[in-house]
Amino acid sequence: MQRLFTARQQGHGDTVPISVTTDTQATMEEKQAFENQVLERLNAGRSVRSFLIAAVDLLSEAVNGLVLQVFRKDDYAVKYAVEPLLLGDGPLGELSVRLKLIYGLGIISRGEYEDCELLMALREELNHDHSDYRFVDDEILGPFGELHCVAAWPQAPALSGDDEMLRAMQQQRYQQVVRSTMVLSLTELISRISLKQTFKKPGS
Repeated sequence: MQRLFTARQQGHGDTVPISVTTDTQATMEEKQAFENQVLERLNAGRSVRSFLIAAVDLLSEAVNGLVLQVFRKDDYAVKYAVEPLLLGDGPLGELSVRLKLIYGLGIISRGEYEDCELLMALREELNHDHSDYRFVDDEILGPFGELHCVAAWPQAPALSGDDEMLRAMQQQRYQQVVRSTMVLSLTELISRISLKQTFKKPGS
């Protein structure tokens, strides 16, 4: 007989199987470990350009994983039927096409789809614009302000008038907070997409 917790849930008479709690705990630990990996890779991008490259690479990995879930899982099917679809000259070779597929199948929400599209477009724009942008520049904050995954942006500080050292410190602090907001928001977005299962409703 399966062992059960002797303690009862507060306000309920049902006992809780140890196996259920153990499985839930293991799942939470795996989720946390994955989020930590995503956070580490995003945090390594010190410049705006390297940050966006890391973000889109991670999104590409997440989308690829979902596309593979859509198709048959056995090795033969993956090697001879699925992989050719995902190659550069295959019908699903472009990340934007794979993204449209999983959105069209209802695997990701509209907000998640639009966030991915925006990040891909911004990275593509920076491929042609070699300016050394900061995280607080309007060219970066403007597009990022449209992301659904960012709950709230930090307020820009009221810079002190004459004290240049204080102004510099305030600007540096603001940039750090903005960058941290970007890192944490995209970590949550990428992790949420990566850990989805196909053919479940968006947000599940």
